[in-house]
Amino acid sequence: MKIIVSMGDPNGIGFECFLKSLDLIDSESNKFDFTIVSNSLTIREYAESLNIHVMIDNQYFFYNNHQVKIIEQEYCPIEFGNITKDAGKFAVNSLVSASNLIKSGQYDALLTLPIAKHSAHLAGFNFPGHTEFLADIDRTYNPLMILFNDNMKMALATIHIPIKAVPNLITAELVADKLQLYFNSLKFDFGINNPKVAVLSLNPHAGEDGDIGNEEVSIITPALQELHDLGFNAIGPLVPDAFFRYYNYLSYDAVFAMYHDQGLIPLKMLSQNGGVNFTANLSFIRVSPDHGTGFDIAGKNIADPLSTLKAIHSSYEIHQNRINFI
Repeated sequence: MKIIVSMGDPNGIGFECFLKSLDLIDSESNKFDFTIVSNSLTIREYAESLNIHVMIDNQYFFYNNHQVKIIEQEYCPIEFGNITKDAGKFAVNSLVSASNLIKSGQYDALLTLPIAKHSAHLAGFNFPGHTEFLADIDRTYNPLMILFNDNMKMALATIHIPIKAVPNLITAELVADKLQLYFNSLKFDFGINNPKVAVLSLNPHAGEDGDIGNEEVSIITPALQELHDLGFNAIGPLVPDAFFRYYNYLSYDAVFAMYHDQGLIPLKMLSQNGGVNFTANLSFIRVSPDHGTGFDIAGKNIADPLSTLKAIHSSYEIHQNRINFI
């Protein structure tokens, strides 16, 4: 399987986690063929700063019996833990090149290592995050963010927006459309036939029959009824705190949250550094670790690679599920 990797912010832990994940992948399986959009000198400088021995020769770097092809771009110096325009430009250029390559059909999956949004914005990146950028480059204006671990799959109705903007965006059409995308992804990407999805409420106590919010009564419930009529098994709206407190998620194949932190706080607490970010409704497979740049520990060689490793293996599983479905 051919995976194109965007380097992410060179001042963060992303590339460290990628290198360490290579330690944990069986090199004898020949399952993965990696290419990274980066710079040979930047890679050498990064690895040497962590006392990790990487050999670079003829547009490849070699580490732990793995060879990774390098698609060269302009050099960027390493300044661990710092937000810089140069690092932002480096991360954005890597992402753009890697995205164009996955779109060209030369690769089976895209692995995006974490960017620092402020650094990227300094370099002119005008998107809230990877998800929105990838949807734009793919001309898919209804992406679905799904994060998952071994115990839970979580999709979001809204993504990187202020909390105050969430209620105005929650419409019956949005909920129904996003859930249909979710059901399709659960079937085609994750191999789950007839999935059962828990849908969380927007308001505390699911609005108390309209006493502390009417979105459940006027928006979410009608959307779920529409889905039921189409044969989708979506259950809700459910009270989020009780849902997670009593481990109700174990009775469902997946969960659907109304906004970012509602879904990702419990997901990340359960992930133990092993969560994966997957963007559904793209024409290609895109995965990422579920953490950020980790500037507070960058350069200390203590970052946990589990999330990156899980993302790599998950890209293979999703790829196989799509092949098997066809």
